[in-house]
Amino acid sequence: MPRVIKHPDIRRAELLDRASGLFLRHGYDNVSLNDLIADAGVSKGAFYHWFPSKDALIASLAERSAREAFAVIEAALANCTGDALDRLNAVLQAGFDVNMKMGGPEQLAAMVALMRPDNAHLYGRIVAFEGGLFRPLLTRVISDGVADGIFDTFDPEGVADMIYGLAARTNSNIVDVLDAADESARDRAIAALTTRFRLHGLAVDRILALPDESITTLIREQVEAMVAGLPRRY
Repeated sequence: MPRVIKHPDIRRAELLDRASGLFLRHGYDNVSLNDLIADAGVSKGAFYHWFPSKDALIASLAERSAREAFAVIEAALANCTGDALDRLNAVLQAGFDVNMKMGGPEQLAAMVALMRPDNAHLYGRIVAFEGGLFRPLLTRVISDGVADGIFDTFDPEGVADMIYGLAARTNSNIVDVLDAADESARDRAIAALTTRFRLHGLAVDRILALPDESITTLIREQVEAMVAGLPRRY
């Protein structure tokens, strides 16, 4: 039977899909590079052609996920016919919605090791890539709001950076949920994470000169849904 030659993009996507499946089933720390190569059914040389390290593969997975999420968020923005505040809230809500629809809790469970201090370099690389996609979009929405007299800020790009940075810095609160020793501690950690989201929303309200609670933030039920798939400890 003649050998089937697949387009490089298709082959790369298949390797990413298989790797993602392994991480979801076993967790990031429990899957070695040799496990990935064996599951892919390719030679080491072929695998290294695509992904020279486990870190490179994880970064590729995160970048693919970020691009898919960004496309959905762009669509939500395009479909919003309201003013700049409506559009900003649509973007922020779409970010949560797409995370849940794309299997967010499971992805978080598989990738939770990235939040550990010894993986800070890799997580920083992923955050930088995601920020490169999302910050320009946020900047455009905020700039439009300033032009329309809805927002008041002298630095739309700085506010966009702040919004994205605040979201990226909730990791310590998420780790508190993971490390909770019992249900009571987990409940307190979830409450603290909910409070932190509310604080971030109020901070954006104030810096854009909006009435308090103009920016929509996650409520307790949404936070509980977000962390539902997280392992109790890592």
